[in-house]
Amino acid sequence: MSFPVLISLIAAVGAFLLALATLLSRPRSFAHWSFFVGMLACALERSCQVASLTTDSLNDLLFWQRLAVLPLSLLPVSWLVFSLAFARGNHREFLRKWQPGLLLFGALPIGLALGQWQSWISDAVWTEQVGHWVFPVTHAGILLHATIVISAVLIITNVEWTFRAAVGTARWKIKYAVLGIALLFGVRIFSSSQVILYSANNVQLITLNSIALALACLLLGVWAYRSRIADADLYPSTAALHKSLTALLAGAYLIVVGVLAKFVAALGWDETFPVKAMLILVALVGLGMLCLSDRVAQTTRSFISRHLQRPTHDYRAVWTTLTQRTTAVLDQQAFARAAVKVIADTFEALSVTLWLTDAARNKLTFAASTAIEPATAGLGALPEEILPELSHLFAAGPQPVDIDCSDESWCQTLCGSNPAFFPKGGHRYCLPLISRGDILGLIVLGDRVRGLAFSAEDLELFKCLGDQIAAGVCNLSLSDQLLRAKEMESFQLMSAFLVHDLKNTASALSLTLRNLPIHFENPAFREDALRTVAKSAGRVNELIGRLSSLREKLELHPAPADLNQIVAAALEVAGAMAEITIVPRLQPLPPFAMDRRQIESVTVNLLLNAKEAIGVRGEIRIETRQENGGALLLVADTGCGMTPEFLSNSLFKPFKTTKRNGLGIGMFQVKAIVEAHGGRIAAQSQPGQGSTFRVWLPIRIASSEKNV
Repeated sequence: MSFPVLISLIAAVGAFLLALATLLSRPRSFAHWSFFVGMLACALERSCQVASLTTDSLNDLLFWQRLAVLPLSLLPVSWLVFSLAFARGNHREFLRKWQPGLLLFGALPIGLALGQWQSWISDAVWTEQVGHWVFPVTHAGILLHATIVISAVLIITNVEWTFRAAVGTARWKIKYAVLGIALLFGVRIFSSSQVILYSANNVQLITLNSIALALACLLLGVWAYRSRIADADLYPSTAALHKSLTALLAGAYLIVVGVLAKFVAALGWDETFPVKAMLILVALVGLGMLCLSDRVAQTTRSFISRHLQRPTHDYRAVWTTLTQRTTAVLDQQAFARAAVKVIADTFEALSVTLWLTDAARNKLTFAASTAIEPATAGLGALPEEILPELSHLFAAGPQPVDIDCSDESWCQTLCGSNPAFFPKGGHRYCLPLISRGDILGLIVLGDRVRGLAFSAEDLELFKCLGDQIAAGVCNLSLSDQLLRAKEMESFQLMSAFLVHDLKNTASALSLTLRNLPIHFENPAFREDALRTVAKSAGRVNELIGRLSSLREKLELHPAPADLNQIVAAALEVAGAMAEITIVPRLQPLPPFAMDRRQIESVTVNLLLNAKEAIGVRGEIRIETRQENGGALLLVADTGCGMTPEFLSNSLFKPFKTTKRNGLGIGMFQVKAIVEAHGGRIAAQSQPGQGSTFRVWLPIRIASSEKNV
């Protein structure tokens, strides 16, 4: 058995075994199924290559080479899906954003393979000088390999950013999977680029892909053993791929190889050029592995610190990183994840766990970790007796404690709840998070890379970071309390208005019911009772409608409209106003984009407010004109006016009103509608001197439907 056949057979068996192991694992996630399809496709492709290299018939050789194209066409989409779902807690978000690309990388190669697989390879040529078969490919084959090159770059880029998002034992678990995928598709980039350059495949490239697959299966097997093919729960950024080291190295490789190929073609054939191109790829892959290596990064920093007399930590960079990652976080769980990641990156520690105090249960509950997951480890909360012991011990202030050197009961409990994953990972340290004398949580730090001991400088920085994290946890807790207080205040305000209105309605209905047995035979009473019931039902429906409008999303449907026509329609809707003089001063305006129904609602609301403010007798002036590049709608009345305090503090806020039977919702909605159009609303008023409302709207061309 020749070496190409043997290595292809080993690769096929390894891929089949990994696919079978994935199929037998429980539970099976989306990433598991895509990994199963990808490994099965690799195994089938290698099996076809084994069959082609062991046959003595030229027709059979071409048949198996062409048949190998079918599983080959499944590689881009299956592995691209796996790279987006592998170890990512937010993989659904990525898959939604990548839907067009997944459809392209699935439909194009599979469609070409199904449609032209029998004519994919034009011939099989034996080359005497190198002693192997060469398979010229058609334009469809070149297009397939170009798709493989692009998808391979994307696949390695995706797993690179999954690896970058991992910290602690999560990075340790997935490291060999990342290396295996990088090796498999790094070699694919080389082999497919060679096929594109020379419009032909050959046995050397087939053997090289088999070697890569066999080694990748070995690395993936180590990953499967370490993680039991279990998913991690990482959250890489959706906007970070433009900074990818993979994309940079792959682009550099393809450019260098392409330029060299042009020189080779111009100067004459160089039989060693594919080997040189392979060496360039190996060098770039090695550079990428060095750039992503924790050990190399730590050794470099230690060398600089030792020989150039620099501090181990760049305090300004550490503080900036912590601030940037935690400042904009409003959720306590996300804050905890960001905090443990910063600490793990700062101290090169694989196991960092954050516990937060649950005031309701008086316990320390699991918040986030780089090493353990509560779902798999069965974690929930630490025993109740730990918190009082910590409060007594750290009353004077927080200090890191080596929990591996203490025989205290609470230290033993922490050791059991925060296991060491590496026997030479060094001692574990616990730091309480204290703010205003209260313990808000604690951080357990351990499993340092290479088992380096924590220096006094490390522990001092750890304490400073703990103080900052404690302040962040305290701020989030206070913000949550403030939000709940505001929600309760809003609920109480709304309840007061509802109780007032419903009490009046219920009183009217109750009075009618008491008189009903006595005056039921009186036609006038029955008529009055029906009016009371109808009015009460109308009032309840009005309350429901106005309150429901607060929950609904404001939708604008802008279209060219004449503001003067809208004002005229609003005057008709507002109805006749006895003893009140309407003074319209409407100047010509060009039609511009607005939601006619919403702007009419604004105008009607302002007119009705003016009418209610006037009472019996007065004047309402309504004007339109162009001003500052927009349209101005002015509504002024001679009514009772408003106090400066109400004008500045309550006018446009919900449930704030001066009306006896009002809900205080109208002006709040008016302001929302105007601002949704990009406009402004302002009011001027003095008690006893009336009020003036100025609505300014920008004059612009109609745009497509907009949701606000």
